Amino acid sequence: MRRPPSYSDSYLTRMVNIQGTLTPALEPLVIPVDLHPPSLKLNEVVPEKRPIHHVCIIFIIKGSLHLFFISMFETVFYFLYVSQSENQGILNTIDTYYSPIVQSCSDWTNISRTLIGFILQEEFNKTAIDNDGHSAEISRSTFNTGLLHQSIWYSVASLGICLVMVVIIWFRKIHVKWQKLMVEHLAFILILGLYEYFYYETIIYKYDTISSAELNRYIVDGLYQCVAR
Repeated sequence: MRRPPSYSDSYLTRMVNIQGTLTPALEPLVIPVDLHPPSLKLNEVVPEKRPIHHVCIIFIIKGSLHLFFISMFETVFYFLYVSQSENQGILNTIDTYYSPIVQSCSDWTNISRTLIGFILQEEFNKTAIDNDGHSAEISRSTFNTGLLHQSIWYSVASLGICLVMVVIIWFRKIHVKWQKLMVEHLAFILILGLYEYFYYETIIYKYDTISSAELNRYIVDGLYQCVAR
């Protein structure tokens, strides 16, 4: 006796009837929709929420590191470039009056030399002026050096805060993407440096200050006021 056909036998089971012909005895298995197993859903990856003190520590690191790079760049850029340019600009303004006088010395007559020498001896004490100028130069240099050291200390303080936070991170084993953090800051400083340089070269350095004609008017008006008294 044959067993009843099952769905596992084949896609289509055929049975031989009495006449020897094949007739389909089993239709393909169709599983009702409501019998399908429910689809499996993977749990969504939820980003880990950092504690508030972790966020604060990383923020302090980024801020202090940002201040360190900015302050160091501004210090170097100003004291080694901008200040020298400003000093040279003042000297160039003085040369507007000084150079023509010096260049015309060879054409002075003996009377002019004697008269000018007499005025200088009577009205100006060269030794005292030289000493005052030398003292002023030393005082200015000392004061500006103090400003340079103060600016460097600001940078060191910012770096110190950053290092303290790094030690805290190391002890508490807080994950920080250091490579990304450093690349972002260095790229920002590079962009800022280029901006500062081009801004100074195209705007500040080319700014049209008081002209020689305006200075001449200021000096002559002052002299006429003295004469009119």
